[in-house]
Amino acid sequence: GQDAAAGLLRLLDGPDPTVARAAASALAELGADADEQILQALQDGDSARRRVLLPLVGRRASAVPEVMACLEDREASVRALAADTLSRIGDTSAVPVLFQRLTDDDARVVQAATGAIQSLGSEQTEALALQAARSPDARLRRAALRIISYFGYARGLEVLLSAMRDSDERLRDAAIYGLPFIEDPRAVDALLMAATHESERTRAAAMRALGQTEKEARITSTLLGGLNDRDPWVRYYACQSLGKLNEEAAADAIVALADDDAGQVRVAVVDALAHMHTESAMTALRRAAASTDADVRRAALLGLGVARRQDALPVLLEASSSEDSATRLVALSAVAEYEAPETLPALLHAASDRDDSVRSAAVGFLATRPGVPATQALVSLLGDMTVRERVVSALALPMEGRLPGLLTALDVADEVTAPLLVAALARMRRADARAALLQVLETSSASARRAAVPAVSALGTLESRDALERASLRDEDPEVRRACLVALGK
Repeated sequence: GQDAAAGLLRLLDGPDPTVARAAASALAELGADADEQILQALQDGDSARRRVLLPLVGRRASAVPEVMACLEDREASVRALAADTLSRIGDTSAVPVLFQRLTDDDARVVQAATGAIQSLGSEQTEALALQAARSPDARLRRAALRIISYFGYARGLEVLLSAMRDSDERLRDAAIYGLPFIEDPRAVDALLMAATHESERTRAAAMRALGQTEKEARITSTLLGGLNDRDPWVRYYACQSLGKLNEEAAADAIVALADDDAGQVRVAVVDALAHMHTESAMTALRRAAASTDADVRRAALLGLGVARRQDALPVLLEASSSEDSATRLVALSAVAEYEAPETLPALLHAASDRDDSVRSAAVGFLATRPGVPATQALVSLLGDMTVRERVVSALALPMEGRLPGLLTALDVADEVTAPLLVAALARMRRADARAALLQVLETSSASARRAAVPAVSALGTLESRDALERASLRDEDPEVRRACLVALGK
């Protein structure tokens, strides 16, 4: 193993990147046999070699020193990869060193180090984050605030409140992000105050954060006020948050923004109304589903699909025939949620759509739909070469009604469809599917019986051999008998 590892490590430095990748994959297959040499190569190697080797490092804590050394690499991509690797190893002793990378000049490294600290956690993390949050370095403070927010440290409230008074908008943003996760009335008070800040960015961030709090009258009142803000992003987040809080009393005020000059606000209106179940909300959604604004139209269709109201189905069915393929796709996903007589025909029609993504989605929705009719619909698509392989894969999913539907189809299957149906049964790899294959060999159409012979032979059981023996002697079709004899080696 170690000799092989040494040879593979030498290939990593070759001029051909394909060879280097293959060598790296082979090293990964060696596992523990290559660990020691991989770690040594990390110490001795340059940035290019480290980029290849770091993903191969196992989860052993003994690898931490070598990986931490890579945090000092001259290339930012290697430093970020080293942080990700430390997160994967899971040793919390790396946390203090990761904090040192929160002031890295490259944003990717800061993001990777922050993510690793959040993933690892440790008894030290809170103290280190609180200390960093008081640093004069704004970059370190921002990263520390994100960590405090992620864990929701109660002791972090004071530094968050302090950051709310800072002139740096990005610091205020980081503080606002964390306030909803701290259970203290002062956190909500600070958000309500931020919602009236002179900075549009801070007001928008506060409106967004209020949607992650518990619903109460003063929060609703502030969000309703945000609907009338001069800044479109404040209106956007106020609308979005009212929807998240399912504030149905605000439905009429939200509907009033349906024709807002800002496109993002119009989309937020539709998203918010989708959370509500008032008649005015549903009426507005149905109207928005015919909007000339594609984003608004699709958001409305998604909202109607979530609501699953029967009176929305005609709107969704009409949209599933839209000229725009993205609209058809969104409408189809909504229609698929309904248990209605119209659903199956709509999915079947969409499976022959001119757009491949719509066809693929339709087959996918049929694949996960239980019941014999859904299986019959899939079987009817086997003649379409553009979706045939997807349909066979769909039929191989063991849904309720799948086996009865397949067996019924095999009773009348012809030379084209029989092998495809048998292939679907064989792919299931379940006891009931294996039993069904044996049944096909005895009771289905001649084409199906012929197609079943190789699949039954592949089962390799005493029962399957007995079935082949019987069919070789008794089947009325000479081709079936011959195929069985060949399979038996006679």
